[in-house]
Amino acid sequence: MSSLTFYGGVREIGGNKILVEDGGRRVWLDFGMSFSQSGRYFAEFLQPKKYNGVLDFLEVGLLPRLPDMGGFYRQDYLAHSGMETWDGAAYDGVFLSHAHADHSFYIHFLRREIPIYASEVSRQIMAAIETTSSSGFADFLNFKETFKLRPKKAGEGLMRVRGEESKLERDFRVIQEGEKVFIGDIAIEALAVNHSLPGAMGFIVHTSAGAVVYTGDLRFHGYGGDLTARFARKAAEAQPIALICEGTRIDEEAGLSEQDVQDRVGDVVQRTRNLVIANYPWKDIERMRSFYEVARTSGRRLALSLKQAYLLKLLEGTDAGAPSLDDDHVAIYIDRKDWGLITKPGYPRDIVEQDYEAWEREFLGYPNAVTCEDIHRDQGDFMVRIDFFDLTDLIDIRPAEGSCYIRSVTEPLDEEAEIELERAENWLKHFGLYPYHQIHASGHASGLEIKRLIAEIGPKVVFPVHTENPERFIDIVPGGMRVVIPEAGKKYTI
Repeated sequence: MSSLTFYGGVREIGGNKILVEDGGRRVWLDFGMSFSQSGRYFAEFLQPKKYNGVLDFLEVGLLPRLPDMGGFYRQDYLAHSGMETWDGAAYDGVFLSHAHADHSFYIHFLRREIPIYASEVSRQIMAAIETTSSSGFADFLNFKETFKLRPKKAGEGLMRVRGEESKLERDFRVIQEGEKVFIGDIAIEALAVNHSLPGAMGFIVHTSAGAVVYTGDLRFHGYGGDLTARFARKAAEAQPIALICEGTRIDEEAGLSEQDVQDRVGDVVQRTRNLVIANYPWKDIERMRSFYEVARTSGRRLALSLKQAYLLKLLEGTDAGAPSLDDDHVAIYIDRKDWGLITKPGYPRDIVEQDYEAWEREFLGYPNAVTCEDIHRDQGDFMVRIDFFDLTDLIDIRPAEGSCYIRSVTEPLDEEAEIELERAENWLKHFGLYPYHQIHASGHASGLEIKRLIAEIGPKVVFPVHTENPERFIDIVPGGMRVVIPEAGKKYTI
């Protein structure tokens, strides 16, 4: 018997956790964080306690309660919380569509023996997040064994195992475009799609009952929109019995394309004589590419953050389509940290480096590294990315009259985000950067595109996920198809 059980992504945008069972084998499609559920209980200064392991997350429904949790969640957390642990894994794998938090971040809580499958680009993005994150819940590739003691190397007593000593390798497996992974009677076929994050994949899950197609997150209007079109054709050829389809923008008929973003940003930059400041998602390589192309054609340099520089370094040699770190139109912005010594002459290099994390230090010596003083002095030569959390950098850069700010992220989705935007606007007004330019394209297909996608794939049943309005699917599916709006935790036989 083949079945689907939805533990996340139900009547919400994100948090996808979908269990596929067939012939005694069990695999997951994504295992992500639910932003909406997390936001009901937690905030910046109200966070889950590490010492509780999975308990806080189970208590508020962020992780599913399963009858065999001892074979699913990480053993160090379970044991420390007094919960049952098992000798072996109870599940056969997790297939990640991409590296956004709402699809991937909760693999942190899974036992390391359970294989994680993703594209090479997704693996590198998650490696960058793991290294640069300050969160205590970011064990994606390296499993840091927690709550473990060992004898002291000298003298009597015990000490906590920390740092490199605590690291164990997670079973993380890279899958190639078009590859099939066989797990018992299940064959999972990975196909590239276009999304706002590179390395995104959709899956065709071949079960004993027939093919099940999972879109992950996708769009048609990005630079790689042909990948999504090819995914749709391949999915149709499989003659699926079921389609698990994202519906983030199910109520929207149209929106800007990535090319529209590039064109509009280019128009703004042409009319700006001094500094261009932008905020766009640090992992969104296509958006970075849009700003890079504008910088290149306008004779400017795109100044990337240290996190972006580290990400580009990891993506070298992949098909992510990222700009090169040594490109003439790329600079690395070394922001002032800790003592702020990067702009103070006379300090030895090793003392200056102590302002920065180990992964940041190599970029200090890059020939295209720039500081706030370089950008302030030659404002017409730069486009610099500064996000919400770095707005205090404006005090160091001091943008001149005739500068502009481009906000290339989504509009606020909740009250907390609206407060954050209001705070950002206060900074922009203070430095004469208001009104700003809002120029953004979604990473998701529109309602009309979803309608066409479903019609082309032609499944017997459609399961809407990653949407707050699943009922809208009933209005758009062609005749002869059935829409099943999933309920969280309910098993559906296919």
